[in-house]
Amino acid sequence: DAPLTPDHLAAVCALARTASEAVLAGRRVLIRCHSGYNRSGLVTAQALVELGHSVDDAIFLIRYRRSKWALNNRLFVDYLETGLDVARLLTGLDSSAG
Repeated sequence: DAPLTPDHLAAVCALARTASEAVLAGRRVLIRCHSGYNRSGLVTAQALVELGHSVDDAIFLIRYRRSKWALNNRLFVDYLETGLDVARLLTGLDSSAG
């Protein structure tokens, strides 16, 4: 659950888009990672945002349905609150500065 690179954030966006499109098509979707708290929570939250939920509502739903410990990585919550596209650009600036 370390800071994500711009490529990782792009992958999160792509996975969330795939999941939200599947839901809109009437399919069931399973998103999971090793522990099911942060990485899968980030993808799930972004998918919920793409489906029309606010970031706060998406985080609440994930914590309510999965665990109060879900999305306990503050950086991942910051990514969502900033917007993944903007976070990807800002992260890219940080990595090119050195």
